[in-house]
Amino acid sequence: MRARFKRLLLISVFSLLALSAILGCAKPSAYKAPVATFRDASILVIQTTQTYLTQLNKVERDNYIYQHASAIQQIKLDEIQKQQIFSTDGINARLSALDQLSQYTSLLYQLSTSDAPDSLTNEATNLQTAVTGLETQINGLTGGDDSRFKSAAAGAFPILGEILSQIAQHKLEAALKDAIAKGAEPVNTLISAIESDATIAYERKRTAESNARVIAIDQYNREFVGGKDPDKLRAYADAISAEEDRWEAFGTAQPTAGLESMKAANTALVAFARTPRPNIHDIGSLADAMSSFASTALRLSTAVQALLNKNQGGM
Repeated sequence: MRARFKRLLLISVFSLLALSAILGCAKPSAYKAPVATFRDASILVIQTTQTYLTQLNKVERDNYIYQHASAIQQIKLDEIQKQQIFSTDGINARLSALDQLSQYTSLLYQLSTSDAPDSLTNEATNLQTAVTGLETQINGLTGGDDSRFKSAAAGAFPILGEILSQIAQHKLEAALKDAIAKGAEPVNTLISAIESDATIAYERKRTAESNARVIAIDQYNREFVGGKDPDKLRAYADAISAEEDRWEAFGTAQPTAGLESMKAANTALVAFARTPRPNIHDIGSLADAMSSFASTALRLSTAVQALLNKNQGGM
């Protein structure tokens, strides 16, 4: 899993901004811990989502290669290329988008918990420049599978750029207002687009894992009928066992579970932000929601890490 990834999705960004709006209604200790939990859980969800996107084309290539090898069929380079779901540019654009959103979320987390927002001006300016470049990169995508992602990014990133600009100009109240008023719909659309891509990746991987189980059993049975070499049969049996372990772990590693949990956590954050004078009960409810999100994120991350370990570094 790529350790450089932190957080995903603009929904967390606007949640943090909304939460910042209640600084005058609650002491920092009332919101700092829940926001930190949200941030940390988001790290895990982003890592797993990014892992699936990174592995998507490899899964398709390997599925083609090993199916042909098992069936003793010719492998053709041009046929391998046809297995790709997203273009290299498409994958890179998604990864870059997640990187920028991750940095943006980190910036706003610092803003919501810092007593010195002036120190964040340069970071906001640099990120605004990077986001503008990213918009150009995404607009250049031409694949049919990129249309939904492009549309979602086109709705969300301009708002992100506006808020970064306001932060850089120290127009914090305006940034907060725009984040809350304008952010909900485009952010939810972006979540759905990324979730759709992650679902494609997961289902493709599911198909590949299912095929791998069949291939492992076919190899065992072919040796059982044709050779009955005890050492080979044992090796094939070990391969079947390993595939069954992967299949079992894979069932608990659905990336959409983390993204859906993030949506629920965001709803709790927004509700808290809109409470005029949060009391102990409100703070407790927020903490419970963040705890549930953290548990889901950890469970998903653990399952995906198990898959990576079983595949020796790759899914």
